[in-house]
Amino acid sequence: MDRMLTALNADSKAGPEQLLNNIRTAVDDFVKDAEQFDDLTMLCLEYKGK
Repeated sequence: MDRMLTALNADSKAGPEQLLNNIRTAVDDFVKDAEQFDDLTMLCLEYKGK
């Protein structure tokens, strides 16, 4: 959870696409060369108000 929050807060002005890129980079850095054994699904929504 801490690593995810760090990745999300790395660029507070980032849009949804950049946020997902930041999360993917953090995941890749964490798993390094480990073989993928499960899927990764991400969804990011941008709330623009009323």
